[in-house]
Amino acid sequence: MPLTELTIKALKPKEKLYRIADSGGLCLEVTPAGGKLWRWRYYYNGKPQMLALGRYPLVSLAEARDKRDEARKQQQIGKHPTREKKAEKLRRIAEGENTFERVAQQWLAVKGKELKDKYHKQCRTRLQQYVFPLIGALPITEITIPDVVRVVEKTGQRGTIETAKRVKQMTSQIFRYAAQRGLCLHNPASDLRDILPTVREKHHACIHPKELPALMKAIQAYSGDHLTIAVMKLLALTFVRTGELIGAKWSEINWKSAEWHIPAERMKMKRPHVVPLSRQAITILNVLQPVTGHRDHIFHSGASKSKHISNGVVLMALRRMGYQNRMTGHGFRSLASTILNEKGYPPDVIERQLAHEDSDKIRSAYNRADYLLERKKMMQDYADLLDKALQQI
Repeated sequence: MPLTELTIKALKPKEKLYRIADSGGLCLEVTPAGGKLWRWRYYYNGKPQMLALGRYPLVSLAEARDKRDEARKQQQIGKHPTREKKAEKLRRIAEGENTFERVAQQWLAVKGKELKDKYHKQCRTRLQQYVFPLIGALPITEITIPDVVRVVEKTGQRGTIETAKRVKQMTSQIFRYAAQRGLCLHNPASDLRDILPTVREKHHACIHPKELPALMKAIQAYSGDHLTIAVMKLLALTFVRTGELIGAKWSEINWKSAEWHIPAERMKMKRPHVVPLSRQAITILNVLQPVTGHRDHIFHSGASKSKHISNGVVLMALRRMGYQNRMTGHGFRSLASTILNEKGYPPDVIERQLAHEDSDKIRSAYNRADYLLERKKMMQDYADLLDKALQQI
């Protein structure tokens, strides 16, 4: 006869454990200590089995019957209900251990092999400052779109819109990493385009091409140390990024072909880059070689842990020369691009020299030396143009 709530409450413990049947294999087990435990008796491959369904009254009679019915469905499709319960328990444990912070640390470890040290540390700092305090302890499977929105919006309030944008991108990459490894089913940060206000692109300060002669004269007359002067001249002659130049090593210079080969790990786009060196650039390097040629870095600095001069050296020098907020290290790239385009040089040749990312990812992997002959001529022409600009004043 099926059990009722009144019947269950009236059951008293005995010296030995005993069971009272309900229906469909469901029974209530009464222990000598007075505990009342739900059990479902079933057969799997002809062998008797027993599945625990919870303790009464935490699991009511109606809930116990629902659990029995659910287990019976599993049995009918060939699953082993007891094993399924254990597997589900392990899944819940795994989900609890796979918190967002733990998965993010795994992502950081993987990305650390691809990212520059500076950017890798920046990612870690942003996660620790803006993300982990809000969702770091949550299982990654339980994080929702509103959770991610809260992280991004608070980052924008505490930091800047640009920082919030970076946090959003990084969070999305972590969820994508987790989904690819079966740690979550979806990416709640995949489409949050409208939650941040649009920020106008901020361009690096750069003088007008007409001011080039005065700038070259100011660099020539600068009273600072010889390394700083050489850096500014080579920025003008090579128009690489400042970080790429100050980190340059003597081993990267091919004197025979007059080329500077920058390895992929030091390039923004993580692709090796060849910089043709004009006669003027070679002359500057020849002057520097007796000074730092016995060191790894061309612009060696004994006071720096990185063993090369600081990124701020160029900005400080330009400020002392009267170009604060008017010119930056990156400005030399913009200036060269503007002048060379105005002179009619092919845009593809200019873009290749600037090491800008090719829109065709496959093609770009093979194109690092493309237009090398054209670029060599262009770089020498530009160096001669800088010499003429110096002579104008």
